[in-house]
Amino acid sequence: MRLKTLLLTGAVAFGAMQTNAQNWVTDTVEMGPGYGNDVYYSMKNGKQGAVNNMNWHLAFQTTPQGPYGNVSVFANHAQTGVKIYSLHLQASTNFATLSAADTVGKTGDTRQVFNSDHDWNFGALNQMNNTADPFDYSWGRYNMVSHNVEGDSLYLVSITTGSTTEVYKLWIKKYVSTPADSVQWQFEIAKFDGTNDNSVRIYRKPTFTDKMFAYYDIVNNMVIDREPVIRSDWDIIFTRYKEYIQGAPGIPYYNVMGVLSNFDVSVYQKGHAAENDTVGFVGYPYSNNISEIGSDWKVFDNSTLSYTLTDSLYYFVKSKHSDEYYQLQFLSFGGSTDGKVIFRKRYLADYIATSVAGVTASANDCKLVPNPANSEVKIMLASSQNLNKVSITVRDMAGRTVYESSNGLVQGNNTFSVNTATMPSGFYIVTVAGNGWKQAQKLVVQH
Repeated sequence: MRLKTLLLTGAVAFGAMQTNAQNWVTDTVEMGPGYGNDVYYSMKNGKQGAVNNMNWHLAFQTTPQGPYGNVSVFANHAQTGVKIYSLHLQASTNFATLSAADTVGKTGDTRQVFNSDHDWNFGALNQMNNTADPFDYSWGRYNMVSHNVEGDSLYLVSITTGSTTEVYKLWIKKYVSTPADSVQWQFEIAKFDGTNDNSVRIYRKPTFTDKMFAYYDIVNNMVIDREPVIRSDWDIIFTRYKEYIQGAPGIPYYNVMGVLSNFDVSVYQKGHAAENDTVGFVGYPYSNNISEIGSDWKVFDNSTLSYTLTDSLYYFVKSKHSDEYYQLQFLSFGGSTDGKVIFRKRYLADYIATSVAGVTASANDCKLVPNPANSEVKIMLASSQNLNKVSITVRDMAGRTVYESSNGLVQGNNTFSVNTATMPSGFYIVTVAGNGWKQAQKLVVQH
């Protein structure tokens, strides 16, 4: 099963909230010349973390598998000229002997694979998966026995620096998912001619437990901890990335500077709006698309050689890091000269969401703690009223029911404990259902 939270099915309505809109606050972010830095930003307190974005080539996802999860591998396309090609060859039999003849017809521009600009769970090396096969992650497959993702796919990685291009061969061998203290990535990378052959292991603990990715500098064979703040301390990132342009000729991916949102942050874009047009903002169809803010809040004017911004364009940001709503408007953009962005924001309200049945319905509001679990997992739900019956079912990846119960809910917070001590290590689906609503989440059991 793909390692990501399943979407809620059923109607959702938003209920009680505390409204306390505050005054606008103007703030500035500077990425530097050529957008040389990524800037991580907190909507709540304006905390910023800037970091060089030209010192890495590959990024290996280290977010917890349960609440989010995938085994995603991103490439730094926009800033370091990384191009990724799948050779459709078994790495175990071709890595050492790879020749130019093996790459014929497989490395043209249209053969590249790119990061998703919508989802952190799909990097360039995840893009050729079989969508009908839940165990296929493109670079590797989930092994039901070992509970690891194991790879045997051979890739070419081309890195252009100035007028020099170096070509590497890459084999991502394994993502080790258990035990919790040993979660790690294993891969082998070498220059195309076989020199500089390196076997690399990246451990999630202790360095990357609270980071989104672990980063790798191919040229210098270095693993880098480069995210300047922990994952729960930022909402949006000002960065360079490749954006997919529907219907564009040739390669439909273009380098852009834009704003991407973190896990647990959703966004609604509202154009042609008045400043105080916020009625009903709680019920807006917020999107989990990480590029919902993206790059199109600015337009380059060829006549003035400068950027123009739309005055009546607002973004509404819902952050579960702070359980708050914000309104955001961009005011000016300096372009590649200094990468300076001026914007204003204001706090709108605390966030309290309830479903039509009285139970919090957002898929991330049903909490599984801890996740991954060892001997026990607690299922936490909040309800605005007493309910007679809620069913809880836990199934393994083969669809077998390993636990089920029927429970009542009381108004307020509810916690149910499930014994996982006898469940084999692996992935499970926890489904909670009531009258007309249902939600499911991934549970990871690690012993």
